Amino acid sequence: MDRCLPFLILTQLVFSISASSTTDAAETRPLTIKEINQIWQQRRERLQAMKVELSLEMATSKLLLYPEEETPVNQPSAHAPLTKAEMEHLKKELVINHARYSILLDSPRIRYRYWGRFPSDRLKKTVSFDINCFSDGQTVTRLHQSQGTPSIHIFKIPETSDVIFSLSQLPLRWALLAGDRNLGETLKGFTVRNKTEPILNLDCTVLERTDSEGTASLWIAPKSHDCTVLKYEYHNTDKLLVSSQIQYKIDKQWGQVPTTCELKCFYGNENLLRNSYKFTFDAFHVNESITAEEFLVKFLQGARVWDSRKRDADGKVIPYTVKQIIIPC
Repeated sequence: MDRCLPFLILTQLVFSISASSTTDAAETRPLTIKEINQIWQQRRERLQAMKVELSLEMATSKLLLYPEEETPVNQPSAHAPLTKAEMEHLKKELVINHARYSILLDSPRIRYRYWGRFPSDRLKKTVSFDINCFSDGQTVTRLHQSQGTPSIHIFKIPETSDVIFSLSQLPLRWALLAGDRNLGETLKGFTVRNKTEPILNLDCTVLERTDSEGTASLWIAPKSHDCTVLKYEYHNTDKLLVSSQIQYKIDKQWGQVPTTCELKCFYGNENLLRNSYKFTFDAFHVNESITAEEFLVKFLQGARVWDSRKRDADGKVIPYTVKQIIIPC
């Protein structure tokens, strides 16, 4: 406030301070879900049709690479069983790997490629993986290429709780197109806390949703920052299971666009990291002209296909092998 204003307009200054206090109070009050959804819709319309390139750094607890030890199965194994001490030691050690994403988003159409290398067989070797996935809002086609014969899975969206598979990490959904039903995450079931909480000097609205397994919490930036999601947590009672933070930069034309997204998952009974994902947005292009052909998935010759839309009399999916390259309509 300008302290050099003449004394003659002091009354105007007092009035201005009073009005400013009222405005500040309005800015720091929690937003309603209706207000957030309105801002999100405007942002989605502004950012519609995206081409995104991501690099990913994954940290994985070594114990998770011994799945038969974490979840025993009744089958013969050539591996010597781990001792309790070995399991505790492996739980505390991490393996670092890297992968990449290439994503096309033109809701409800989604296509991405996810590829890299990951350790297997008790850390004895690493294998390459290459996954392509396409969703038109009604069905999902997933092509998995790694060692051996390529496999293709086709299913209706209601048949899976995870429509976009490897893009299922919640923070990415919130960062790219928050509130978009085709990405599977809206504010349905969330309620607003009575008070805001500060993050990065921003008074954030906090929303919560409780289900049978725990409570999810979202920290939403003010309208001046596109109501972007800055933080996400999931608790089971008093135990933190999932924590994530998203960072953005301001673009003169597109507003708040994400730069990094970090997700950490913890062992429920102790404060130890199960795995973590750090996504870096290497390229972010919006309002792109994306042709329908770019969303088509080519069936590779020799690929093994499971199409859950077609079943036999007993309701079982009948797999088949692609004899020639075809493009589904």
